[in-house]
Amino acid sequence: MKINHIYKTDCLRGFKKIDDESVDLIFTDPPYYQNRAQNVKGLKNHKDVVTEFKFDGYASETEYLEFIENVLCECYRVAKNGASGYLWCGDDFVSYINRIVTKAGFQFRKVIHWHKTNPFPAIYTRKMFANSMELLVHFSKGTPKTWNHKPVNEMHNFIESPICMGKERKKHETQKPLKVCIPFIEISSNAGDLILDPFMGSGTTAIAALTTDRNFTGFEIDENYCKIIDERITEFLLKNQNFQGEKPCVK
Repeated sequence: MKINHIYKTDCLRGFKKIDDESVDLIFTDPPYYQNRAQNVKGLKNHKDVVTEFKFDGYASETEYLEFIENVLCECYRVAKNGASGYLWCGDDFVSYINRIVTKAGFQFRKVIHWHKTNPFPAIYTRKMFANSMELLVHFSKGTPKTWNHKPVNEMHNFIESPICMGKERKKHETQKPLKVCIPFIEISSNAGDLILDPFMGSGTTAIAALTTDRNFTGFEIDENYCKIIDERITEFLLKNQNFQGEKPCVK
């Protein structure tokens, strides 16, 4: 498997191409198995919020959790001893994810909270609070070997930022801002390290890796998302014309 390539394939199939203990960091945002806020007609044209989610094709919670377990077991196989991992999840599944992480062989370390300052609004008729938090589960294969400590006030398990807006925003429902990904990538990896993302989505992990002089590899099965990643890589290269090495690409 080549570095700085994203492969158009299912991740469990793609994992077969990755050698044991070859990855320095795992950073990924898998499907959440959520379905909320459907058909909120009054906000259909609001560009800064997500108004619809689907169940991502899973027939049940059991099927979804079995899939996540299979992915994490493969992550454990390909991770180097001392590698860290970060996995985004919703608050309704975090306890399950924590147990699956441990079952796969990793050490669970901490849950990091991202507070979205512009979340999907609380709708009066639904009688629910606004869902303004997403969670990032930190785990490791043994004790982390890389831990680039930042100033104390930047080492909290809490980060605050709006969702993606403006030029960074692409046509991806759950795109994570670079601002909430890069700090953890910098803490848990070094320049030249290889970062794996089995669910590349809009390509945020790839762009974060390139921005911080890391390498990446990963998978994305959705053709539309692959086009978005291609566009983001092209934008990055136009802004960084002194980029060295083989051109990153979606294959």
